[in-house]
Amino acid sequence: MTQPHVFVAMADILNLRCDAWLLPTDSKVTIEQHWLKAHPNLRTMAAASVSTGFRDGSALAEPVRPWDPVLPFPIMTAVPDDGGWSPAVVAERLESFVRSALSAIPAPLDHRPYRLLALPFFGTAGGGAGNHLGAALRAILGASADLAARYDVDIVLVLRDKAAFSLAQKLRREAASGFSWPSLGDHLREKARCLGQIAQAGHLVPFLGAGVSVSAGAPSWSQLLDTLSAGIDLKEAQAGAFQGLNLLDQAGVLEQLYADQNGSRAAFGKAVAKAVDLPRYGLAPALLATVPSTGAITLNYDRLFESACRDAQRPRTVMPENIPAVGTDWLLKLHGSVSQPDSIVLTRDDYLGYNSNRDALSALVKAHLLTHHLLFVGFGLADDHFHEIVHDVRRALPNDASMDHQMGTVLSLFDEPLQTLVWTGKLEIHSMSSAPVPDADPADVRIALATAGRELEIFLDMMAAYATDNHSYLLAPAYNQGLADDELDLRRQLLALAGLERSAGTAEVWGVLDKALRELGLKDLS
Repeated sequence: MTQPHVFVAMADILNLRCDAWLLPTDSKVTIEQHWLKAHPNLRTMAAASVSTGFRDGSALAEPVRPWDPVLPFPIMTAVPDDGGWSPAVVAERLESFVRSALSAIPAPLDHRPYRLLALPFFGTAGGGAGNHLGAALRAILGASADLAARYDVDIVLVLRDKAAFSLAQKLRREAASGFSWPSLGDHLREKARCLGQIAQAGHLVPFLGAGVSVSAGAPSWSQLLDTLSAGIDLKEAQAGAFQGLNLLDQAGVLEQLYADQNGSRAAFGKAVAKAVDLPRYGLAPALLATVPSTGAITLNYDRLFESACRDAQRPRTVMPENIPAVGTDWLLKLHGSVSQPDSIVLTRDDYLGYNSNRDALSALVKAHLLTHHLLFVGFGLADDHFHEIVHDVRRALPNDASMDHQMGTVLSLFDEPLQTLVWTGKLEIHSMSSAPVPDADPADVRIALATAGRELEIFLDMMAAYATDNHSYLLAPAYNQGLADDELDLRRQLLALAGLERSAGTAEVWGVLDKALRELGLKDLS
């Protein structure tokens, strides 16, 4: 059953697509420089729209008005400026934020079942929480869970610090209730936990389809073609025949019409790039970006995932337009990128010419199918090139192994029994919804897609919580109030170890120990 949820992401809140976000300030309407990326005149706009009640402290949260309704709504929220940061104070501020956001937002974004509200780790830059980060994190998580349930909203806590992110995920894994991802059901929860552990061990490779970008407002393949055809004058008789074509052939027709109209085939690639090059990523790319993996593969043209990875402090080199250095993470864009419109693979001619142009790229995918566990996300599994790659991998396996080799896991939005039958023995398919693929009124289809897509986000949220491979909160300053008693004891022992005198004869061993201590969050090794 669908119910409100609290997500945790490592991202830049200003690059995340949401309904509203918390803008930390105070009664003097002080706004830090970072938030001006939302609007260069944000300080002036905030000062002009704030009420007398906000300035005298009787109101704790208010929206910035006027604001472009297409953009996520900033909700000014007063952080404690007297050093007080108790759970009650945190809850009071957050409830004011939620109530103000709901009053400012007429309806959820993109037909989501619940509005999506984004919180930064607020109060840490001088608002009272800076010396008690662990305690503040506990308070924010606890209050968010309560408010999500009471006000029927989804909340995403957006973090920028690895120590805070790793501690938040630890607290969620350990929580007896409130963060147990109940809407997934036992089967999906166990699968999310298992995939997270595979990722933590370094054996998972995400393979991203168009569904991953839908949460950012990106079009599906058929929607993309509808958008492109809107710019072309098709005669009535041609329009009927056009709709009867295969999607690849529709794309081929549009490419030729764009060339006739603009004098160049390059115009079609530029139109595709414009339609899918979006400024903000959704939750799905943000959650996947935190999952540890050396490589990732996508058929998407947009730059949403690589942007999310950069904000998650896991930047990736995009291939084939760049060559990754040894030891760096990479993203292989099999069907081209908006950064190079002429590289986009969309028409039948593009597909037929793919092998001759990109054999080396396909070989890399096949190698990963053989040696890693691939996680197919946002896929309909009907892509011709995808079928060809899987076929070639199975053909390369010994006959007795090809029948039993599970090459990966598919996270599908809807129950597709025929697709499941086709891929039995090759891929393990898990549906986010037990309903079949919707084929009804377009409005109903959009709602069904948004609902199933949100369940996918909840699955990825749990998987990311179990994939976290960072423990820098253990020795990081000001996080000790988020630790259990046994962790506090270990922290004391490790700090005592770090304080021991080094001798020249043990310099090599101390180098190994110091590296481990830094990875656990110790800042000062002098």
